[in-house]
Amino acid sequence: MRFEIVIFLIAAFIIANIYTDGKYVKTLYSYKKYYQMAGVAFAALMLYILIKKTPMRAEQIVSVSNDYLKYLPIDRNTSNIISPILDFTSKQNFSQQNNQQYNYPIVSMQEQAAKRRIMQSGSKGTKRSVSETKKKFVASRQTWRCADCQSQLNAWFEVDHKVRLEHGGSNHVDNLEALCRECHGKKTAMENL
Repeated sequence: MRFEIVIFLIAAFIIANIYTDGKYVKTLYSYKKYYQMAGVAFAALMLYILIKKTPMRAEQIVSVSNDYLKYLPIDRNTSNIISPILDFTSKQNFSQQNNQQYNYPIVSMQEQAAKRRIMQSGSKGTKRSVSETKKKFVASRQTWRCADCQSQLNAWFEVDHKVRLEHGGSNHVDNLEALCRECHGKKTAMENL
C-alpha cells in the first residue's frame, strides 16, 4: 500500500472521529483489556522465539534487564515480583553445548572486578568529586531512599560525605550517603555554621 493512501485513511479516520464526537476512539478503548492480553501474548511469543533462535542473545538481554532492575529506582513491589524471575534465568546456562547444563550462577570476571574497584576506590583521595557510577552505587545500596528523610530519591539527588574530607573522611563508599537536595542543603548549612 502506498504511503499517501495510509495518510489519507488516517486523516479520514480522525475527521470521522471528530464528526461523531469521539465515538470511534471510545469504541476502540472499550477493547483495551483485549489489546493488553494480545500484547502480553505477543511479547511472550517473541521472547520464546528469541530464546529458541539465539540463546546467547537472550542470555545477554536477561542479564542486562536484571542489571537495570538492580540500579533503577522502581517500585519495591514491582522489583520483588520481577527480580526472582530474572535472577533465576540469569543463573541458568541458556546455551546447552554438548548436552551439558550448569546450574550455578554465571558471574563474569568483569562484574566482580568492577564491583571490587568501586568498593576499594576513594580510600586515599582527598578530591571532593565522586563519580556518577559511585553515586548510583551508593543510592542503590540505600534502595534509592534519602538517608535522612527516607523519601524516594529523584534524578538530581546528592551524595554527601558522612565524615568530611577535611576532618579525615574519604571518598570510600562506606563514607558516602545519598541525600535528597533539601536534606543535603540543610546538612551543608548546619555544617558550615
